[in-house]
Amino acid sequence: MFKKIINRFLAILLVVSALWACETDNFSSSPSIKLTFSADTVLFDTVFTTIGSSTRYLKVYNTGKSDVRISSVALAGGSSSAYRINIDGRPGPVVNEIPLRSGDSLFVMVEVTVNPTLSDAPLLIPDSIVFVTNTNVQNVKLIAWGQDVYMHNGVTIENDSVFPVNKPHLIYDYLFVGKNATLTIPAGARLHFHNNAQLVVAGTLKVEGSADLPVTMQGDRLEKFYSDKGGQWGGVWLRAGSRYNSIAWADIKNAIIGLMVDTCFTPGVPTLVLSNSKIGNSSYVNLLARGAKLEVDNCLFHNAAYSSVALTLGGAYRFYHTTISNYWGDYMFRKGPALLINNYYTYQLVLGGPILLEPRNLDEASFFNSIIYGSISNELGLDYKYNGQPVNANFNYNFTDCILRVPPSINLNDPEHFMRVKRDDPRFKDIAKWNFELDSLSPAKDIGDITIATNFPVDLNGVNRLADGKPDLGAFERVE
Repeated sequence: MFKKIINRFLAILLVVSALWACETDNFSSSPSIKLTFSADTVLFDTVFTTIGSSTRYLKVYNTGKSDVRISSVALAGGSSSAYRINIDGRPGPVVNEIPLRSGDSLFVMVEVTVNPTLSDAPLLIPDSIVFVTNTNVQNVKLIAWGQDVYMHNGVTIENDSVFPVNKPHLIYDYLFVGKNATLTIPAGARLHFHNNAQLVVAGTLKVEGSADLPVTMQGDRLEKFYSDKGGQWGGVWLRAGSRYNSIAWADIKNAIIGLMVDTCFTPGVPTLVLSNSKIGNSSYVNLLARGAKLEVDNCLFHNAAYSSVALTLGGAYRFYHTTISNYWGDYMFRKGPALLINNYYTYQLVLGGPILLEPRNLDEASFFNSIIYGSISNELGLDYKYNGQPVNANFNYNFTDCILRVPPSINLNDPEHFMRVKRDDPRFKDIAKWNFELDSLSPAKDIGDITIATNFPVDLNGVNRLADGKPDLGAFERVE
């Protein structure tokens, strides 16, 4: 019996060996055979020094009638290359003897990390992947731009400082401005933040952008895929006690909370004056104020997973010629109105203990010549009741010469809160492309209060809104 089993095993082994031999014999050694590729160049966007890129993929095809063995796939730059490759799970820089059946394909994954270049300008980082098949040599080009940066990794600024603008700033973990320090960020500065990194200010922040050279704050992934992905970094946090802050001509995007402004401890002085800026595409809130005092003009707040602007824990706020919009929804349902106003908070002294209520006076939330609009039927959240009862704190808000998306249940003829307010669709140019300028048929045209506009004569595009004597609502003046 045992002998029969052995004989059967040997017979099966012979058959498998024969089949393997047949398959082996099917590999062609002809030098005329050529591979084909999904692209002749693998192109990367600008890559910051020391920061790895996202992964690019190259597909390699054998469109011939015979199986082949690829003798080698290698980086031309060898082990000193800035690039890394992986071929079907086998890491480079060189991988040898890769079988590729007729009509089949394989994946090559490519990444790049750029060493410091000691240059302010971006530098071209070239290389190529070389394929050798039966003495036939083919290559696919690799191209990336490497950019040197100023690195801030868990840094605390204790003295007054001015950021240089000759190359970008990259923030890891956090950049903290101490309570006795002022950080000035001049026009044209570029700040990039790694995952969850924050700019935290206990002292003073001065952002001094211009119409031609705005200050940009965004994540550190510059590939096209990340251009509209929120939640890439923590945001800017003006902590309780921070004072005399000003931000002008800034573009803050793709954060978790774009800008958080905490309680003001300096009576009569705004926590922040925010002008001519864009804050958008945040995975929570674009502007979150908590008992602060803000003056805002010529600003655009657009698209957030919760509210675009949330004025919470009371405070005092004035908005002039501002557009607050929310059309979030590409990859997550929105959870709040475009504008939320609140005058209390709740807390527990011990876990599982009773919920306690802390009223906070909302002394003012005023909006002039502004637009508050979005994709849901009610874009105004008025949160001044707890358990169905009004909170015992001031709740003063008003809208004058505005467009506001609210349902018919809200009485826009109430003079205490609304004066010359419309429900009409403002007709933004292209919300899918984050273009919140007004189109030619917009009802927001020419109906702004010129007295307000005189104090803010230049719009977010640098256009004079007084040229025709009829200012438009919102941050953008329509140019015919």
